[in-house]
Amino acid sequence: MAEIILARHGETEWNVTEVFRGRIDIDLNETGVKQAKLLAEYLSESAIEAVYSSPLKRARKTAEIIAQPHKLKVNADPGLIDFDFGQ
Repeated sequence: MAEIILARHGETEWNVTEVFRGRIDIDLNETGVKQAKLLAEYLSESAIEAVYSSPLKRARKTAEIIAQPHKLKVNADPGLIDFDFGQ
């Protein structure tokens, strides 16, 4: 039976200041990179066959860090981008 692991992207500066991000493409901050590395370490012994991500930088970077120990390519899918609530 397949198991699906869902992970949210690591922290961004806008998470810290509680600014709604939506589709605005911002990077992870230093804490967010550390969070992704910790999750990658935690999942390093898991049998992961594929990694999917939103193409936004914060999600893609998180996914790339998680995929690295498994030597997997990240599949970016625009359907995984956050809702667009406009301005």
